Amino acid sequence: MATCYVPSVNLIGKGVVNEVGPYIKELGYKKALLVTDKFIEGSDILPKVLKPLDAEGIEYVIFSDVEPNPTCKNVTDGVASLKEHGCDFIISLGGGSPQDAA
Repeated sequence: MATCYVPSVNLIGKGVVNEVGPYIKELGYKKALLVTDKFIEGSDILPKVLKPLDAEGIEYVIFSDVEPNPTCKNVTDGVASLKEHGCDFIISLGGGSPQDAA
């Protein structure tokens, strides 16, 4: 039997987006795979999330090929992108599908 334990942190609350960059920097992470969907990627939400990352010098790659009810292929494509770009952590942005895929 194999097991996998992947702890997650959810930052929730009004204005919390401004705390994301310093929090990630404090943890020592350098490059994010930001998992989202096409709607969020094209909205005004994404720049609000990227701004605090940019301010802290945290690099990121956007993976927005997440379908509703993500498939195994969505997940394996995301893992391939994470490895290809040398990301050391994941941010999910959006509803259930990006969260599930991340």
